[in-house]
Amino acid sequence: MFKVKVLVPFNDKQHNEEYRARGTIFTVETKERLQELMGHNFKRTKFVELIQINRQHKSKQTGPKIVIFQDYLYFIGGIETFLFNLTKHYKDRNITIRCNKVELEQAIVLSQYCNVVIDKGENFSCDVLILGNYNCDYVLDRVKAKKVYQMIHADWRGIKKIPGWARFVWKKHPRIDKIISVSEAAAQGLKETMKYDSEVIYNILDNEYEQEEGLTFITLSRATAEKGIERVIKMAKEMKKHNKKFIWFICCSLGQIRDKSVLDAIRSIPEFVIVPPSDKNKILLKSCDYLVQLSDTESFCYSAYEALQRNVPVILTDFPEAHNIVDDGENGFILKMDLSNLDVDRLFNEKPKATYYIDRCNHDMWEKVFGGEL
Repeated sequence: MFKVKVLVPFNDKQHNEEYRARGTIFTVETKERLQELMGHNFKRTKFVELIQINRQHKSKQTGPKIVIFQDYLYFIGGIETFLFNLTKHYKDRNITIRCNKVELEQAIVLSQYCNVVIDKGENFSCDVLILGNYNCDYVLDRVKAKKVYQMIHADWRGIKKIPGWARFVWKKHPRIDKIISVSEAAAQGLKETMKYDSEVIYNILDNEYEQEEGLTFITLSRATAEKGIERVIKMAKEMKKHNKKFIWFICCSLGQIRDKSVLDAIRSIPEFVIVPPSDKNKILLKSCDYLVQLSDTESFCYSAYEALQRNVPVILTDFPEAHNIVDDGENGFILKMDLSNLDVDRLFNEKPKATYYIDRCNHDMWEKVFGGEL
């Protein structure tokens, strides 16, 4: 699935300690192993560089050979979203994204519906070449293509107001057959600033986004052993093992973690979003599908009540007080301490709709305390 080239020699523990010499090209089967070899490991060593990711979708590719060339792809951005939406909608087409540099997670995301190749200066050929941005025409010297299109993603009227860009002039390469602008604003900006006409094809939207959406989890707790941080990691890994899409807000300070292996494990899971602790963290609850508290013990568990008050079901471990908060399967779930009863499919497919709770506080008792009458 993932073709890589060795930068730092090593013995491959997943292949009977086979020695991987510098320059060796081999295939890695899983995303987790790829991430580990590319630096998400205890030594922070980048053992390999990515060369190519084969398309993950199993449908047959048909039609002309299309290459979209991009200089750099970030983890998030409008161009990156455009490429994902385009390749998803035309998943049955023979599309390859070729780029100089790409952030690893973005490469994995894009490979769901197309091949991703890291450009190393080789000559290549295709039927249709799409230059993904204004600065990609340098590749034309080594490409054989029947048709060449240039994408314009920016409104140059606004860009040229930015310091450093005022005198920038873009010139159309003579091999470009047609310029495509992603909006009327982009086309008008190109015409006014660079004097070129273009065809407007508005950016493609993902109208099947719900198929890609996952769940949002949140933990409002210290990231310490007794609060269950290792269970949080284990649960996240199990969800990833089942290919579930999710994001998990961890509202804590990583400075509380002394075990380096735990820190490394947290950093190796891109679905974790670390949010510095604040009294405003509770605002996030309303946007989440579950509150998760996997502690060894809790005498009350305020975060569970705060979630239920905001109509968010909860996932708790089997500490005694959990049974005063959760009716398993009704307003949340109770997991065993070893997570042996974790049913990932149930969490995603049978989200509890009830979010009731019982307020047991006797305010009259506090009046007696304040009056010295208790």
